Amino acid sequence: MSERELEVLAIVAEDKTDREIAHRLAISERTVRAHVSRIIRKLGVASRVGAAVVFVEGKARIEPVRVPAGAPMVACHV
Repeated sequence: MSERELEVLAIVAEDKTDREIAHRLAISERTVRAHVSRIIRKLGVASRVGAAVVFVEGKARIEPVRVPAGAPMVACHV
């Protein structure tokens, strides 16, 4: 999971709307929706509520990984 997706997930867990998330991160609502869709898919949950539960329960942990080019990245595992 990207750093930005983790940031969005943390705000989703605060029960914020796409509009509120977009405003806070200075991105479009469409971009927020795209992030939320990817988060849901990556976590294997059915909804943003499920994603928030995973985050709040601490099941989502952050581990640094390397992409093929060797640049540091953030991954999320459940």
